[in-house]
Amino acid sequence: MRQFLWKGTALGRGGAKVAWEDVCLPKTEGGLGIRNLKDCNKALMEFLLRWGISLLELSLNIDRFTWCGHPSSSFSVSSAWNLIRARKILVNWAPLIWDNAIAPRYQFILWLIVKNRLPTQVMLLSYGRIGFNVCAFCSEVPDSRDHLFFGCRISASLAFFWAARCNLPWRNRCWNEVLSWARKFLTGNDFYHRIVRFSFGALCHLIWKKMNAIIFTGESLVVPALKNHLIKVVRDKAITFKNVSPSPRNKRLQRGWGFDPVVFLSGSDP
Repeated sequence: MRQFLWKGTALGRGGAKVAWEDVCLPKTEGGLGIRNLKDCNKALMEFLLRWGISLLELSLNIDRFTWCGHPSSSFSVSSAWNLIRARKILVNWAPLIWDNAIAPRYQFILWLIVKNRLPTQVMLLSYGRIGFNVCAFCSEVPDSRDHLFFGCRISASLAFFWAARCNLPWRNRCWNEVLSWARKFLTGNDFYHRIVRFSFGALCHLIWKKMNAIIFTGESLVVPALKNHLIKVVRDKAITFKNVSPSPRNKRLQRGWGFDPVVFLSGSDP
């Protein structure tokens, strides 16, 4: 993961997807929550140093050593790491992406999109890694984050298809506006919102995966096939739920995607 995100061998020098120090930030601060081994070692040394100093200061009236870096007074690498790690402001999009309703591979793509670190044609052109090229979907302009999601007429049509089946209002806009819109309409812990969040992640993943398949393996673009694929993954996800409330909104969602109404009958809602 470090090689893929930081070194970025496919992009070459200057083509790192995300800086390693950002990857190591907590998810709530825009990172992946991966702890840097060097920082963990520093945290351990911090403890050993303070422990050694405290031993020198001990008198016959003090009979135990406590760690001041955590309310429990017990040392852990985690608490020491939190004392010394770099910090950034909290990001308002973290709850939208890091939700267990969304498959991990969808979460990862959404994270890279939000960070604007997908290796799009515009990014690769800026690094001098490729010559001029155009979007694999529409063949009109080089693809960028805003073009792929959802400025391109092909990806825009897929977004309208997705939104119609989720009974959501949709219009094309730049990614930052899409993200603000998603935070308004896609958040919630009920069945409806968990399905629309999952399907949004599936849509973005499908667009990125298909674009690469066209470029690197010569696949053909068949929009109805993409729509059918999206329908299938949403149906497969929906059927993992049981005992869902048969509310009018949930029933509209069921009819829109055509998944089995058995979800309304029995079992438990995961």
